[in-house]
Amino acid sequence: MKKWGISVLCSLVLLAGCIDKEETATDEPIIHEVEEETEGESLNFTTPLSGEPASQELTARPVVVAINNHPLARPQSGLSQADIIVELLAEGNITRLLAVYESEMPGRVGPIRSARDYFIDLANGYSAFFVAHGYSPDAKAMLDRGEIDHVNGMQYDGSYFQRSSDRKAPHNSYSSGENILAAAEAVNATMTLASSQMPRYTFSEQPVSGEVVKELTVRYSTDENFSSTYSFDEETDFYTRISGGQETQDAETGDSLKLSNVIILEVPHQTIDAEGRQALDLEAGGNAWLVRNGTMQQTTWQSDNGLMRLYTGSTEMELAPGQTWIHLIPTARGFDQMVTYTD
Repeated sequence: MKKWGISVLCSLVLLAGCIDKEETATDEPIIHEVEEETEGESLNFTTPLSGEPASQELTARPVVVAINNHPLARPQSGLSQADIIVELLAEGNITRLLAVYESEMPGRVGPIRSARDYFIDLANGYSAFFVAHGYSPDAKAMLDRGEIDHVNGMQYDGSYFQRSSDRKAPHNSYSSGENILAAAEAVNATMTLASSQMPRYTFSEQPVSGEVVKELTVRYSTDENFSSTYSFDEETDFYTRISGGQETQDAETGDSLKLSNVIILEVPHQTIDAEGRQALDLEAGGNAWLVRNGTMQQTTWQSDNGLMRLYTGSTEMELAPGQTWIHLIPTARGFDQMVTYTD
């Protein structure tokens, strides 16, 4: 993640609708205007979701985008600019990504895929504008009820969403920061938040104590396409990620992701239909693990108005500034079955 002095330009926008389908692409940047850090600039603020220095307080509303994680959708576009990436089951053993943008917005983003009801719940926890292409029946009902400000490719395929010619549906729907903002404006979505409304985590650059973990793998199944291996680089203090045998990179830049935090949360899951769709209890709380600075700490998570936070007792855990990858794993299988690590 880059460090920015942020000047937020907010005339922004939203859209409506959803169903299980695909999406479109465009290369235009940027949802929130930013200024690069200049020499001697006072950086008295931090970005709410990545904890990096900023010259002004950010007021831009977060945007959550449902991103395809099928092997045919990789490498994805726009991952490197996300503050947070949440990986979770969509159906069966197939995972999907929720990219959370606040401090920096992508130019091109995608491939974009369909919503699930718990995707919407998670996006609401970030007070976000929600972007997807398609929806499950339960998600469509929530969107139709107006439970979140959103834009969906089912209604805007070919306008705010565009198809890439180099991939086949449903792996070829893209949007852009510019298009998402235009959509938000069209649906009269509010795209600024007061400081008291802004979701934020706590951060510290101070090293933490914990079990030394230099490499960690999270497996959702025996299919290695949906396993994630994180390796710690002591020189940079970042983690790189490999999935399906390939290092995770941003398709637009070719850059590998550099992660400051990897978080694993045990969340109750239930299979609800023949398609293998899931219901997740995002209010239950439970066991959690924070991996940062080459160490791992076991802790717990709790829901704070829909935002999943880590705690030791009653004290919130501090994250390392930078990009965070969060795994939601089924409690029934749990950490011991799904995670391996070495020192």
